[in-house]
Amino acid sequence: MKIPYLASVILALSFPAIVMGQGQQTIKNRAMLIDYGDRFYADSYVVPTVGSKDSAVIAVFFRMANDFLSFTKVTKASEVRGNYSADMAVSIELRDTLGVIRQRVQWRDVAYTNTFEETNSKTDFHFGWQRLVVGPGTYVLTLEIQSQKESNQKKIKLPPVSFTPKRPTRQLTPPVFGEPLMKDGKELIRLFVFSNNLPFGSNDARALVLVADTVETAYDYRIRQLPWDQRDIRWWRVNDVDGQVLSVRNRFPRVSPLSSSDAAYLEMLEQPVPERPIASVTVPIPLASMVPGRYTLQLTRVNSRDTIEMRFQILWEMMPFSLRTVDYAIESMRYICTDDQIDSLSSGSDSENREALMNWWRRQDQTATTTYNERMAEYFRRVDNAFFAFGTLSEPDGARSDRGKVFILYGQPTEIKKNLTSDASREIWRYANGIKQTFTFEVKENGRYKLIDVK
Repeated sequence: MKIPYLASVILALSFPAIVMGQGQQTIKNRAMLIDYGDRFYADSYVVPTVGSKDSAVIAVFFRMANDFLSFTKVTKASEVRGNYSADMAVSIELRDTLGVIRQRVQWRDVAYTNTFEETNSKTDFHFGWQRLVVGPGTYVLTLEIQSQKESNQKKIKLPPVSFTPKRPTRQLTPPVFGEPLMKDGKELIRLFVFSNNLPFGSNDARALVLVADTVETAYDYRIRQLPWDQRDIRWWRVNDVDGQVLSVRNRFPRVSPLSSSDAAYLEMLEQPVPERPIASVTVPIPLASMVPGRYTLQLTRVNSRDTIEMRFQILWEMMPFSLRTVDYAIESMRYICTDDQIDSLSSGSDSENREALMNWWRRQDQTATTTYNERMAEYFRRVDNAFFAFGTLSEPDGARSDRGKVFILYGQPTEIKKNLTSDASREIWRYANGIKQTFTFEVKENGRYKLIDVK
């Protein structure tokens, strides 16, 4: 049975899935079965105390996905924060270079969700943070979720952080990455908390660094993409980003009181100019025009060779699994490509095929001003979901089944009906939007759902 081909099938990827009415069947999002990797992230930053030469604050931020937590139904009628709640507990341990425990803190809070589906989400996160006052030295932080789910016990050991006032360096802190925004009339930075990485697909970002300046100083900055590693998923080359910024001696970051379990914010507070050499530098990062990969950020004092270099990565946190292996990704595109196009996309080496794949999707992108391709992301998210939702013993890869093909091309049906008779078992999908078609599948003796009719 041939599926009717629209003038532009990919256009269907622009439509959101239809919300189903009560009593109707839906295709459940089975992508939740995929383990996309770590879903517990943490960052730490050392901020020297402006009014003291011998102390600093280590600010620790962390976020955890809902599926790490054990939610229970809220029974108190007076509770309005959500219908399900979960206790959040994180153990934070601070050790010196000799391995001696200097501080140990138990952080606790409560997470809330409105629906049962959200309790198992891998994409909804809750945030937390803790301040630790330290003296001079180098420290290692270890965080561990005290989850009620034994399988979700997770420990993170962060890179060492140092506070060495008697051996000052030009760069006092690693960069803090976040998204600038306005909230309640305040300029804030919403922290990514992504293990010192930046998330692909976000809006433009900021990097906040503390430097050892005694006066306001001008810096030239350059953001440069590093060469690909053999293990990298290759995208395309992006141009260097150049500009100039000024260090500021009277504005320093603190955790905003507007922070909550939904988001962690920093705000810049004006303070008296400190006696010690310290200043803040904020560098704009045009994240919307950059691709996943490794980068360097260089700060060079104007009219000097004094340079600070920092490295960071841009990662696609929830990158569809079907897009991670180039051969499978190309094969999954048979529904929207001709055989000749598939042969062309798969005719080179692994890196060449990856480049050809990305270039093909770039040509389909209607939002060329940003590198995040919404259509590509939606297409391969549907492939991921179809793999699980329609996989059976006779058809292990649900994305290659007839139902998987229709779902990948057109998304969630408006209505699904099942007809069970003594002769056959049928499943009928009706689309009221877009294509306005009805697809009928029949279960054959081998257990496969075969498309038998399109109206």
